[in-house]
Amino acid sequence: MKKEAIWALGASQCVYWGIFYYTFGVMIVPMRAELGVSEAVLAGAFSLGLATSALLASPFGRRLDEGRGWTFFRGGALGGAGLLLAWSWVASPLGLYLVWIGLGVTLATSLYEAAFGLLTRAISDPAARLNAMASVTILGGLASTLFLPLAAGGITFFGWRVTLRILAVLVLATAWLTEKKTSSELRALAPAYSSRDELPAVSPIPPVAPFTRLVLTVPFVAATFAAMAAATLVVPTLVARGQTLAAASGILAALGVLQLPGRLWVWRRSLSPRNLLVTPLILQAVGLAVFGGLHATWTAILGVALFGLGAGIHTLARPWAVSVLYGVAASGAVNGAIARHQAIARAAGPFCAAAASSYLGATALFLSLAGTLAMLAPLSILTARQAAVKAA
Repeated sequence: MKKEAIWALGASQCVYWGIFYYTFGVMIVPMRAELGVSEAVLAGAFSLGLATSALLASPFGRRLDEGRGWTFFRGGALGGAGLLLAWSWVASPLGLYLVWIGLGVTLATSLYEAAFGLLTRAISDPAARLNAMASVTILGGLASTLFLPLAAGGITFFGWRVTLRILAVLVLATAWLTEKKTSSELRALAPAYSSRDELPAVSPIPPVAPFTRLVLTVPFVAATFAAMAAATLVVPTLVARGQTLAAASGILAALGVLQLPGRLWVWRRSLSPRNLLVTPLILQAVGLAVFGGLHATWTAILGVALFGLGAGIHTLARPWAVSVLYGVAASGAVNGAIARHQAIARAAGPFCAAAASSYLGATALFLSLAGTLAMLAPLSILTARQAAVKAA
């Protein structure tokens, strides 16, 4: 697959993540003022979208295995642009909730799961595939850095409704560019079947799959929950420790930026299964322990940096490991099943973490999460050994 096509796919991920995922948080304040409802009511629409995405993860994974990934990827983006326009005209929470049910479909079909699924089918060599995935996530990792201030500026100058319409046009332009640069290679991966009976049978999953999938799934789900807990609680925890809101927000912003060095590390060199699966889990555990257990400003920065570095690598580890352990033919279904559990953890994480923090205290919660990730490292070691054998 040409590098130009890979980078174009990465650019699409930057735009789609930035618009479909990150800008909601910026839109809450002006929507609250105009619609006259609480932040909790508005946030419920986003949670509903995440839940819809979780429900669709497995079915979409099976569509990837059938060779229909490109069709859904393109359709999800185009539908998402239309839903952004619909969002710009909503006049009630009900309308917002209906829009976000639709945007949940877009989240399931247009973000990393779809891009990784297309790359898995397009590139046969595991090392080259991992390099391509890293390239895509390097650009995708810039989404929050670019689009949070872009959306905020748009709201300031044009209002939130006009900003959404501008973002819809940007999505359409990105979809057109992605089509132009990648469709000639990716469309070939989607054979035209005249009926469902002609679809190729998915390769049978090996008998050890249920145990292997459990061992593979649990660390990723726990890491996803921990990431959502950190995103929810870092700022209030730092403010409670005496930091200003601006300083606390700056430290949290580093969580996203510092995922890039981990992805660049993967992109620049071929990492072993152990470095892909075990090292990031340990980095995230140590980061949570440092942040939770030590209260100095520099230790807070260090803790967030370590967690972000590990999270950046971990994003790439699961799709690579699944393709090695299960083969390309079944990777969509298996990735979809694991992604569904991660999406549930992502949706439940903020509420559960906030509730647990109010009961246990933030320090105890961060240390508990750190201990949980550390105890799950042996599971990742088992997966790394199996992947090393399969990849040999």
